[in-house]
Amino acid sequence: MITINKYALLAASMLAVFTSSGCSSNMTKANLATQQQPVLRKAALHSANLATQTAQRPLASKAVLDEDFDTWERVFRGFKINNQYSKNPRVQHFVNYYGRNPAQLELLSERASVFLHMIVHEVDRRGLPSELALLPFVESAFDSDVFSHAGAAGLWQFIPDTGRRYGLKQAKAYDARMDPFAATGAALNYLEKLNKDFNGDWLLALAAYNCGENRVQREIDNNRAQGLPTSFWHLSLPKETREYVPRLLAFKELIGNAPRYGITLPNTPNQARLAQLRVDKPVDLRAVALQAGLAPDTLLSLNPCFRTGVTTPEYSNRIVLPRQYAHQLMQVIEDSPAASSPKVYASRSESGYNKLATTRIGKKRSSTQLAKLNSKSKTHTVRRGDTLQSIAQRHGVTVQALMKYNSKHSSKVKVGERLDVIAALAGAKQAS
Repeated sequence: MITINKYALLAASMLAVFTSSGCSSNMTKANLATQQQPVLRKAALHSANLATQTAQRPLASKAVLDEDFDTWERVFRGFKINNQYSKNPRVQHFVNYYGRNPAQLELLSERASVFLHMIVHEVDRRGLPSELALLPFVESAFDSDVFSHAGAAGLWQFIPDTGRRYGLKQAKAYDARMDPFAATGAALNYLEKLNKDFNGDWLLALAAYNCGENRVQREIDNNRAQGLPTSFWHLSLPKETREYVPRLLAFKELIGNAPRYGITLPNTPNQARLAQLRVDKPVDLRAVALQAGLAPDTLLSLNPCFRTGVTTPEYSNRIVLPRQYAHQLMQVIEDSPAASSPKVYASRSESGYNKLATTRIGKKRSSTQLAKLNSKSKTHTVRRGDTLQSIAQRHGVTVQALMKYNSKHSSKVKVGERLDVIAALAGAKQAS
C-alpha cells in the first residue's frame, strides 16, 4: 500500500512553489533587501487541493503517489477529456502520422521528462485535466528556448501581448515567456480562464488558446445563427487550429498507450528534476556551470529567459537548477562575485520580429584565439526544435553573422544541417 507519509517526503525536496496566481518570478523589495545568500526553495504539499483531487478521482482515495511511482503514470491517471475523441478521423490522422516514427516520440518524451513533474505537480494542484501537461508537445516540442515565426516564445508559446497580460515580463535582457516555471503558471491561468469562458468545454478552450477566444466565439455565434452545431469539430476555424486540438489528442493516445504503438517512454520517477534558487546578484550561468564541473550549457538551457546568459535580479531573482546538482551549484554561486552585465543588441529576423543577440564585455578574441576554442563549439548540428535565433543565442553570435558566414539566404534551418559557428564568431568580432 502506498501511503501519504511516503509522499510527504516529496515536500522536503527542492522544486517550485507555485503561488495562487501562478509561478512566482520576483521577490518583494523588502525581501530583496534582506536576501543576502542564495536560498533554495522547497516544495509545499497542497493538502487542501489534494483532498479535492481525491474526491474527483476515486482511485486516489486509496493511494497517494510516492517518489517510486512513475510521473507518466501520474499523467495517465489524470486524463479527464473524453477518450472517445481518439477515434475521430482528424485525431487518427495524427496518430498515424506521429506513430510512424516511435523513435522520434521517444526523443520528445525524454525532453519532456525534464519539465514533466513540475507541470503535472501544478496541474494536479489545480485539479485540471493532465492532458494539459502534454500541450507543450504541440506548442514547442518541450523546448523552452524557441521562437515561432509569429513571435511566440517558450514552452507554452506565448505571443508578447498575451504574455504581458498574464504577468510575463519582457525586456531586452529578460523574457519571462521562456522561464519554464513562470510560463507554466501563466499558461494554466489562461487555460482556466478560457475553460470558464466556454462553459467547461476543454476542446473550445484549447482552440481559443491557439487562435484567440474572440475568433472561437465568433465562429460559435456564426454556427448558432445558422442553426448548426457549435462543438469544436463543427467550427470553421483556421487550419492550424483545426489541427491543433487533434494533435494534442493524438499525443494523448500515443503516449497513453505507448506499448501498443511501440513507444518506450523514459524512466521518469515521480520526483522533481528541477530546483529553484533565489539569488540577488547577477550570475554568469555559463561560468558557474563550468566552475561546478558541469557542461557549459547546463544552466543556460534551463534559464533561456535570461537572454544574455547573465541573470537579471531586477526582473527575476530565481534561477532554475538541475535538482541533482543544486547544492554544488548553490555553493559555487554563493562564492562567486557578481557578474558584469553584457551588452545587448537587437537583430531583426526574416519574419520581422525583434530577436536578441548578445556579446560579452571584455577583450576581443582574435580569430586565432577563437580557433582554439573547444572543437565541440566549432559547428552546430541543427536538432529538431532549433531555430537560427536559438542557435545564435546559444553561441553568442548574431543571426546575420550565422547567415553570412554559412552562405544562407534565409533564416530557415533543417534538422541535421551543420552551421559553422567559429567563422561567424570570428567574422563578427573582426567586423566590430
